[in-house]
Amino acid sequence: MRKDRRKKEVTKYAKLEKKVAALWTRVSTKRQEDENCSLDLQERVCRKYAEDNGITIKKTFGGTHESAKSEGDKYKQMIAEVARDKEYNIILVYSYDRFSRAGEEALMTKAYLKSKGIYVISATQASDPDTASGTFMENMIFIFNQFENMMRRDKTYGGTLDSLRRGIYCNRTRFGYSRTRKGKELYDYVNEDGKKLRNAWKWKIEGLTDTEITKKLQAMGLRIDYKQLNRIMHDRFYCGYIVHPSLEGGEIEGKHEKMIDEKTFAVANGKTRTGYEQRAVTEMYPLKKYVKCADCGCPFTAYEVKGKGKHYYRCNTRGCSNNQSLQKMHNKYVTLLGNYGVKKEYIPLLIKIITNELEVYNDERDRECREIKKHKSEVEAKIKKVISRYGIGEINQETYDVTMECLNGELNECNKSLEKYSEKLSNLEKIARNAVVMSCKLGDLWRNGDYELQQDIQNLIFPEGVLWDKHNDNYLTKKTNCIFDRINYISGNYEHHQKQE
Repeated sequence: MRKDRRKKEVTKYAKLEKKVAALWTRVSTKRQEDENCSLDLQERVCRKYAEDNGITIKKTFGGTHESAKSEGDKYKQMIAEVARDKEYNIILVYSYDRFSRAGEEALMTKAYLKSKGIYVISATQASDPDTASGTFMENMIFIFNQFENMMRRDKTYGGTLDSLRRGIYCNRTRFGYSRTRKGKELYDYVNEDGKKLRNAWKWKIEGLTDTEITKKLQAMGLRIDYKQLNRIMHDRFYCGYIVHPSLEGGEIEGKHEKMIDEKTFAVANGKTRTGYEQRAVTEMYPLKKYVKCADCGCPFTAYEVKGKGKHYYRCNTRGCSNNQSLQKMHNKYVTLLGNYGVKKEYIPLLIKIITNELEVYNDERDRECREIKKHKSEVEAKIKKVISRYGIGEINQETYDVTMECLNGELNECNKSLEKYSEKLSNLEKIARNAVVMSCKLGDLWRNGDYELQQDIQNLIFPEGVLWDKHNDNYLTKKTNCIFDRINYISGNYEHHQKQE
């Protein structure tokens, strides 16, 4: 016998003997709840409508912030539960846009519910779901709501893009920033957490790993995960730029406050993620991977011609033919370092410069130490408070143990960090004098030093390495340590004035 596949006949809304409803309330944002159609207002109006029209409300759903542009989790759960329970025949909403603004999806959901004998009824938008004109009007409301959403999105997108092009960031603020208004425009400024966070780039340049940096920040009272820190370290927003998908891969200089200058940002990100340059230790070839080809930028490798005992550096780029003997490159590097040495007549002036630099360094360490001591005092105060609350029975043993473990961990981090600041640089002029004496013989130190000393000198003077220009048969420098740059500048100016006199 052929199975009857005809659709189940749905009872018309007007003929429902017992009307049982699921009440659905929703707002998209907290602001919408505060300024527009609150959840309490929606529920109050719906319950009054149900009372006036003989509808029994079996259960209330929603009551939360959930976008109506697409079907959220709570919305889906409500639809599924209502469809399963044969007692429901109504979903009661304040207005149709509170049910959904998803346009075609909303119409399909509404049709699906109706096929099960469940009607979506608005307490404020009267319609007759039993007539073609009433159904058409309901559908038009859903379509209009979707159209309104699209218009609002286009308007918002246009405003956002215009703001971005003017250097104003209007999305969610970054970690370490707070937002205010300057006139009619949004302005992001570095807050107290950000002032602590800006140390991260400086510590990265000093060679600390991300894990070590997070521990130092924690000791100053700033909790941050090392993965989050790594993302922040590479985010150009912090050095004053805005990168956004709407700019189609470009970037714009922002009007927000810079947390770190671009130069420091670039140097910090020249390091590897773990804070050091990865290289094979080959003591015979201290310039390996440190010198790069001026033509193609490829780091030099090194090799030995077996049987002849000759050693070479070379660029591995095919067709570049940048191949140089070890002896020549070492001799010319010693000569290059000699250019940054100090003549005896300039020593007093240079000692003053370096002494000033060390004073600034000491001041910075003092500031960091004060921050850690302040946080340590705050942690100790919290510990006393927890002990007191435990003593009078306000908190149980489990809460006490977990809290104390966390606070003692913070206190230990503070103490470890303070140990590093226990030794303050003293007799700065003596330290400066020793540094100047060392700089007078940089070339000799590099030539006669061991591999580690050679690496230290290389990274001190030229932190980004040097280039080898095969056309001029000599080195080109990329970036020089600022102190040695000043030495060159002072020396050059002094000689220039001497010649003029």
